[in-house]
Amino acid sequence: MKSLKIPLLLCVAIFVTGCPKYRPSVDFKNPNTLVAKINEHIRVEHARYLNALGSMPDGPAKAQLIRNELIENALPFIDSAYIDFITDIQAGRDRTNFIADLVELGASAAIGITNGERPLQILGVGLTAIRGGRRSADANFYKDTATPILISKMDGNRAKVRATILSRETKPVTEYPLGAAVADIVDYYNAGTLVRAFTELAKDTAVQTQASEDQVLRLKGVTISRVATEAEVVDAKEALAVLRTLTSSLASNDSQESAAALGKLQNIVEALKNEPDIEPLLSVAGLSSDEPDGLKLLNGLKTLKRRLPNDSPLQDKINRAIVANGK
Repeated sequence: MKSLKIPLLLCVAIFVTGCPKYRPSVDFKNPNTLVAKINEHIRVEHARYLNALGSMPDGPAKAQLIRNELIENALPFIDSAYIDFITDIQAGRDRTNFIADLVELGASAAIGITNGERPLQILGVGLTAIRGGRRSADANFYKDTATPILISKMDGNRAKVRATILSRETKPVTEYPLGAAVADIVDYYNAGTLVRAFTELAKDTAVQTQASEDQVLRLKGVTISRVATEAEVVDAKEALAVLRTLTSSLASNDSQESAAALGKLQNIVEALKNEPDIEPLLSVAGLSSDEPDGLKLLNGLKTLKRRLPNDSPLQDKINRAIVANGK
């Protein structure tokens, strides 16, 4: 049985320690590797980019062309490494699973034909260890996610970054400098890693769970409040300050100040009339940009805002109109 225990322990050790790679292979010391090739490419193109920026009058246009060439020539290096990476993941995991299946089946068969209590105990312990190691590898290395799903997620992550790069390549170098382009190249590489795939899958699961929970609450008749963005909070505070200023100006004894406040309120209402989803509300409230009574316009806007839920998208549209036309 000693000869049987040693192979079992070796199989378990090999299986458990066969850790997968989490990203495309990178060797900083080898001049022919991905990093060395991209770094050399960026170094050469960076010099051309700086020279182009210094030339006038078409320097920025030339620099934009060089920047885009740098991106498009660097991405194939990453694509090549990524293809090798996902091929290794698929083949390696398939091979590991196949070997584990053989060992597990062999151990199960051995249990069926072995006599004696002690040998059966040893085989049972070895089989349990193999199954436990296999389960641990799936849980810790792959988060219990099938290889095709991981590869599909990495493909999706890379496609999103690629779409961002393509849209930014149309921008001038003042809006999309070379440093930002290099950062996008790095992001494109990171999008094709298992770590990013695990992170994005967790985000997707969280979003889907939240959507399902919200749907259940809606079916129960519970109103779902939307969390305001930072920009919406700023607009709301500014709109409140503008309304306070207009209130004070309308009550002023200075006819010019009150007339200016009336004009601002009329401009606010006129701007809101151009919003298809707000214009009917103005009609119901009897608000018109031709209204000569500033106090009526002011109170009408306040009433309109009070009647709308705080998390309504219309609130933000009204706030933006107040800020843009009431200052």
